[in-house]
Amino acid sequence: MYLVTFRIDPGEYDEAFHDLNDRIQAAAEATDGYRGKRTWNDPESGDVLVVYYWESLDALESFGADDDHVRAKQRWAEWYDAYEVTVTEVLETYGSGFGDDADPPEQPE
Repeated sequence: MYLVTFRIDPGEYDEAFHDLNDRIQAAAEATDGYRGKRTWNDPESGDVLVVYYWESLDALESFGADDDHVRAKQRWAEWYDAYEVTVTEVLETYGSGFGDDADPPEQPE
């Protein structure tokens, strides 16, 4: 599994942002290998972390080629004051669990 952490310092969101963001989320969900996302907000800094879960790098690369996603990357400065993307390979997960809806489903073996 791969995690893509998108850290943003939000700016001003307009209607074009929300429309494009909805289309990008729909494209992610339609991509074979997309496993979910989680969002966290830091009330002190205002930073937002969005973590996307992917089955493989191929799935992630397929999503990265989506036209709306490419367009959004080109227009980031219109809506964010800053951003950072980190791609991480997950080698292992363990713990007590947080319920069925808390984490993406287990990887098939």
